[in-house]
Amino acid sequence: MIKWKGLSPEECKAIEGFFEEKGLPLDRAVTFDDVTVPDDYSTTRSRSDIFTGLNAFTTDLFPNLKLNVPFIAANMESVTGYEMMVAMESLGGLAILPQFLPRDLKREILDKVRRAHSARIDNPLTIRTKRTLKEAKELMYRHKIFSLVVVDEDNRPIGILGTRDWLYEDDENQEVGSLMNRKVITAPDDIDFEKARALLKKERIEKLPLVDARKRLTGLITAHGLFYERRFPRALRDKNGQFILVGSIGVGKFFTSSYLEDVTSQIEAGIVGLLIDTARAGSDNAFDAVRSVNDETFLKSLQRKIPRLRKEFPKLVIIVGNFSSPHIAKMLFDIGVNVVKVGIGPGNACTTRQVGIGIPQLTAVAASSVIAKMNGGTVIADGGVKNPGDAAKAIVAGASAVMIGRLIAGAEESAAEPYTIETEIGGERVEITVKDYIGSASYEAQKARLSRGDLDRMRRPEGRKVQVPVFGPLSYRIEDLLFGLSSHMSFVNAKDLKELREKGYFMPQTRAGHVEGSKEKRK
Repeated sequence: MIKWKGLSPEECKAIEGFFEEKGLPLDRAVTFDDVTVPDDYSTTRSRSDIFTGLNAFTTDLFPNLKLNVPFIAANMESVTGYEMMVAMESLGGLAILPQFLPRDLKREILDKVRRAHSARIDNPLTIRTKRTLKEAKELMYRHKIFSLVVVDEDNRPIGILGTRDWLYEDDENQEVGSLMNRKVITAPDDIDFEKARALLKKERIEKLPLVDARKRLTGLITAHGLFYERRFPRALRDKNGQFILVGSIGVGKFFTSSYLEDVTSQIEAGIVGLLIDTARAGSDNAFDAVRSVNDETFLKSLQRKIPRLRKEFPKLVIIVGNFSSPHIAKMLFDIGVNVVKVGIGPGNACTTRQVGIGIPQLTAVAASSVIAKMNGGTVIADGGVKNPGDAAKAIVAGASAVMIGRLIAGAEESAAEPYTIETEIGGERVEITVKDYIGSASYEAQKARLSRGDLDRMRRPEGRKVQVPVFGPLSYRIEDLLFGLSSHMSFVNAKDLKELREKGYFMPQTRAGHVEGSKEKRK
């Protein structure tokens, strides 16, 4: 029988009951390849019926936020930047920026993502008539947009500089006033989306500036953003048609005012959640980011008190990771955390297990999911997912979402720079395009942090760099994962992820059984 440290008899009993229900062993820890999911009689006539269902893959991550697909892009510098955030959220998943990026760069990227493909843009970018086309293009390039609202000295809209107005112009010294479209139709700032749709359709326009009572510009509604779901029906957006933003911070030896300023900057950019990310979530370093540092009563009794970030930002959803022991999950929920991120060492670029620490991922996720359910929280399974089957197993074990890194590091939109290498395929020497997938605690990642002044010295690397082939757009991989997940669900007669969690269960398998199914080479 596994002995769970730091848990009450009631919590241990709940974990044992869940493990028995799901067919997980009680005497040893297991990971994805150690178990299989038995098939069942199914009323699903085609797995495509699941794949095309817009609600089949929705999952509750935290209060008031459903992901439309259960995937989160890993917050690693070689994986997630602006392009990955936009691509992943267009497809219905979530992407979180790396914690070690400089504060100003985080803010810049969050601001860009907030504006990207947005139905409503508050405080839209503007330009004056005397500015040159060169200046306009530089502004648009910097913010990754293709049009600007032209305003007068009182910030009243007097024109639109759209793509058709500047794309075919060679003389960049022309003034904006000579190129802009002077047909400007405005609407009151409080117009709702239905009326805006009708007005855009009636006037056959793509931009609708919003103005206050004095006709000053306050916002902008775009046809591109307003009708975005027609091209990306699973896009993860809020009521204003803007992508959901979740920020991140790391933790140093102490939670200083600098970290708090970083969080404040990200909140001003519009984040609704914050990931506090560290290799040791069960530590004073991580807990001090949430709870009051000087709360001596809390330190002595470990009773629930007002957390530091809860006090400063009461509506902020707090995510903390990583760890693998369920009593750490309990301690985190006790101080007000909403979501926990589980996984020590299962990821392809992580080598922490080499120091002898960590619980195999499936057992870690399952045990923590029981504690999460008892505390009204949720679990992100971070690491070790190699294929759709592993993702399905993580969900059956109780995860609300799965964080993926290596699987998407080769996407065109990942943050790493592509380069070519020569390799042998089928006996022939060929050139292929690859990217570097770099573990956050690797030598390469630490060297980059040292150069930025974010790290005081090199530690023993607990990660590695891996070359991954570039496979094309992110949509290729996400669609493949969703179709594989659909197939798994069809075998267990589950029409959505809620039913998958309820109906799926495990059966232990031998190494030979895994090889038989995975078609790995026998040794």
